[in-house]
Amino acid sequence: MNVFTLIGHIFMNSMMPIFMLIGLGIVLDRKFKLDLYTLSKLNFYILLPSFVFRALYEAQFGWDSLEIVLCAITVLFLNYLMAGIVGKSANYDQPKTATLKNVVMFNNCGNMGVALATFVFTNVPYIIDGQTPYASLGLLSVVSIMVIQTITSNTFGFYQAGVGRLTKRDALSVVLHMPMIYAVPISLLLKLAPFDLHHFFAYAPLSIFANAFVGVAMLALGVQINRTSLNFWKKDVLLASSLRLVASPLLAAAVVIIFIHVYGPFHPIAAQTIVLTYSVPSAINMALIAIEMKNNPEYATQCVMATTVLSAVTMPLFITLAYFLFPL
Repeated sequence: MNVFTLIGHIFMNSMMPIFMLIGLGIVLDRKFKLDLYTLSKLNFYILLPSFVFRALYEAQFGWDSLEIVLCAITVLFLNYLMAGIVGKSANYDQPKTATLKNVVMFNNCGNMGVALATFVFTNVPYIIDGQTPYASLGLLSVVSIMVIQTITSNTFGFYQAGVGRLTKRDALSVVLHMPMIYAVPISLLLKLAPFDLHHFFAYAPLSIFANAFVGVAMLALGVQINRTSLNFWKKDVLLASSLRLVASPLLAAAVVIIFIHVYGPFHPIAAQTIVLTYSVPSAINMALIAIEMKNNPEYATQCVMATTVLSAVTMPLFITLAYFLFPL
């Protein structure tokens, strides 16, 4: 695996599209002064619920994914503890600590993780006799983690951002008024139903809304960036970036090693994918949640952008580390 080729691929295929959409949001806001409040409501009340509903409904995972899910939940909880300890040590107030927890716990595995796994496991050294036998397992592993990330980020992530600014009761009230809290269980329940929603007339407009989410979310982030003074080298931004891009994948690798010793053999591809997935940058949605909940939106935006840019360097390093830690 050529590290420089991997870095170039990550940048051109995973980051450039994101930067182009964000850049368009910046240009449009400078010209038209877009209404960020309206964009935020459109995202969280229509587009994001549609996106998550479809993603969970169409996700294919079974009992083989259970060990991956358990690892994902463990790493998520440890990231929560780690960010909390660091936030307290840095003397952050509760709202800022809550934002730090969100940008460390929740990553962009839905977009960048899937694209990265697809590229990594369909190239050398994972090609055997011209075939890509590990691609499906790698993708399944990412999807399993994405399900956990999607459910927790759009429920607990909202609550956590709210608790940082509101009382626990008020934060819970805000979360319960978000369509997302209902989209998750409804999609999982309908997945068990004896009929296919793809043939239902309402699924077509739902898919249209789902397809629009990423584009509108990037535009909204561009608007927020245009109104934020970006400085990736601020101490608090670098600290969050280090936790997300370095400490988190190292933590994931340690958890996998412990699981192997306690529960037995782990498929090397699944183990590598867990480390790979937790090396991706913070979820862009965390900046949008911070905007919606009015909890340190500038800080969240800077963390998201900083981790997105810096991950082009750190991700290939952890992909290589995972390959040698869990060899085929």
